[in-house]
Parts: sequence; structure tokens; C-alpha cells
Amino acid sequence: MANLNPFTWTDALRSSDAVSRAPFTGTLALTLKAGTHASLFGPRGTGKSSFLLELEEELAKTHGTEAPPWSMITIDLRRAISLPAFISAVADALRAHPDKALRRRASNAFRDVEKEFGINLGVVKAGVKKGSRRGDEVNEDVILHAQLAALPKLSDRLVIAFDEFQRLYHCPGEPLSQIRSALMGPANAGRVSLVLTGSLREKLKLMLKTDTEPIWNQAQEMELPDLPFGEFVEYLQLRFEASRKSISDEAVEHLVELGGNHPKRTQQLAWNVWEQAPPGETIDVDSVDAAYEKLLSSEEQVAQVVDALLAGDENEVNQARVLFMLGAGESIGSRIRARKYGLADESAALRAADRLTRRGVIAGSGTDDYRVVDPLLAEWLRRSDLVGL
Repeated sequence: MANLNPFTWTDALRSSDAVSRAPFTGTLALTLKAGTHASLFGPRGTGKSSFLLELEEELAKTHGTEAPPWSMITIDLRRAISLPAFISAVADALRAHPDKALRRRASNAFRDVEKEFGINLGVVKAGVKKGSRRGDEVNEDVILHAQLAALPKLSDRLVIAFDEFQRLYHCPGEPLSQIRSALMGPANAGRVSLVLTGSLREKLKLMLKTDTEPIWNQAQEMELPDLPFGEFVEYLQLRFEASRKSISDEAVEHLVELGGNHPKRTQQLAWNVWEQAPPGETIDVDSVDAAYEKLLSSEEQVAQVVDALLAGDENEVNQARVLFMLGAGESIGSRIRARKYGLADESAALRAADRLTRRGVIAGSGTDDYRVVDPLLAEWLRRSDLVGL
């Protein structure tokens, strides 16, 4: 039997029990079971979606007499660019739910919604049908509200996770109002809790911390912790060995360090290391370095991030300049260093850093606290810096 590469290229870790984020998972589960909503921030590629699988398993456990098992539904909002797309995302989440009984109850509940409004949720992406039994035009906000209001009927104790919640910021209509009205009212207090995950911190803040928004100040802020270094190392080593390719302790630790302990990028590097490893030989540090160089030189998306900015207007070009500054370890609060990279002054650098933060490309707050989120992009920038040479 051919040995298959045990790592994936496009995703962070999939197995929720492979590298646990306990005790954070337990803390969040108890918070939700206590009836508190939570917003969970984590940069792209750090494993939020995979973590939700771990959270679902934790919620299914009994945490004492006052915290019995809870069910969980995860709604993927990455494509929720419109109300019909949001409606479809909810339907898709229930259609693919692993709990057969909950799936059946959802099917019955959604069938009632379809009958009430004379629509077919299965084809709603193509446009919601117009006209109800009363002959009126059906409002998509109303359909979404009815669909969301059906969810609490599926379980006595339910957590609903809206993954990549910040996508609703640009969704037309009033999706936040429908969420609040359908899921966050007194009737659902203590039996329905929400998890709102996002990879753009500033967008989440605008949606959750602005007093003009419908769900203002309704969720406790949390941040997804890093994967435990030791557990991550052990997991990768076991995956190599299970596929009959061994890797030394030093090499696997070096692999995780090069990947910045970033789940997606480390997984991609492990994939490359495995592909290039000769059969029958233990993978060493030099082999990991060789695979890393190949990954860095072949990952076109890394360079495309900067190329797209450099092809834009002056604001976007300034963002590229700030990325090069950060890659070189420069302080963006220095006027001299800012001018060295083509910026008017440190204020222009700070404005560009703010835009990059809102886009999720960098993280931080102070002039010397910013960092590039993607470790591969950070290294590419460091090596591409010609100003500092």
C-alpha cells in the first residue's frame, strides 16, 4: 500500500483531538453553558474552524449537575455576502450536521418555514421566491428571522457558532437585528448561547462594541490561544512516523519554529518536508530547511499580497511600505525610518498600519508592537528588504 502524505496543504489542523487547546476549551464551554455569549478572535489560518470541532466535543460533556451536555450548530459565514447567502448558510449547516436526530428536527422546522413563506430554502441562493399565501412580497429579513427563530426549537440547550462573523458587516439588510431578535431574547436566555468567531479584530469591534449596533456589548471578548508547542511537536512527529517517515526531535521542533507555530503554515511546511523526505532516512534539520526554502520560493500568494498593494493607489502603496518596514524589524513610529521607506512621515506609517490591521494582515497596537500575522509573509518581507541592506 502506498504511503500517503498525512498533512494537508490548504487548511490548518482538522483533527480536534490532535492538539488540544485545553484548558481554554473547557473555560469557553463553561462560559457558554452559563448563558454568556462569546466573541472569539483568531487571525486567518490559526485554526478557528478546527477549534470549533473541539469545542463541540467539550460542550457535549457533562460538567457537573448544573452544566449538562449542550448541542452545537456551526454556521459558516465565509460566503454570507447577502441575506439569501446567509439563509443558505444556515440551511447548509443543519443539512450537514452530524447529529441525525437534530438534523431531522431541523428538516421539519425548516419545512414549516418554507410552507409559511412559500419558498424553497434549498434553492434560495438563486433568489428568494416572491409571494406568500397572502400574495405579498416576502422580505428576506423576515425569512432569515423565521429560520433563526427555529433553531432554539432543535435542542433544550444549544450553542450556535457563527464562524467568520465579521462577514455580516457588509451583508445588506439587517442580519444583526435578526440575530438579536430571534436568538438573544429573554425566552432563550440560559438555553441558547452564541459564539461569534472572526479573523478581523477591528471589524468585530465595530460590530460588537459600537453602541449603535443591535448586538452592542452582548458578547464576552476572547482570543484563540496558540497551540501548545510541545503537543504540536508531538502530533507532527507521530504523523510522520505513522506514515513510515521518521523525523528527529531537533528537526520537528525546528519545523514548528519555522512555521511560527502557525497551524496552517506549519501544516504546509510539514507537507513539503514529507514530500521531499527520502524513504528509509530520518528527516534532519537540513531537510526541513531545504523544504522551507522550496515552500518560500514557490508560494506565489505570499508575493501577491505585496504586489497587489504596490499596484494600487498611494494608500495601498504605503501599506506595502509598512509591511517592508515590519519585515525589516523597523519601528513605524520613527520619522527617519518612515522616510527611508518612502513614507511622508510616521503618521502616514501609522495610518497604513491601521489599514493593514483592519485587513487582518498585521496585528498589534503600539508603534513597536505590530507584527505580520503570516510567518511566511514575514520571512519573505525580511528577505526582500533592499532598503535596509
